[in-house]
Amino acid sequence: MKGLKMEELTALTDEELVVREEQLRGNLFKMRMKLAVGQMSKVADVSATRQNLARVLTVKRQRVIAAEAEE
Repeated sequence: MKGLKMEELTALTDEELVVREEQLRGNLFKMRMKLAVGQMSKVADVSATRQNLARVLTVKRQRVIAAEAEE
């Protein structure tokens, strides 16, 4: 799994970030299910997906903080 770069994420719109978050959460769920039944071949993909999800959530939170600071 490829790691997302912060520059790529900051360039996305809020709606695209929400879509990306939903995709990552869905992928993570599927990976955990495969891991539980022993079908997962690359266990490192789980941690990479979690890190990518954390990056998306960080960018979303940064935007919320920036919007609050402008008010």
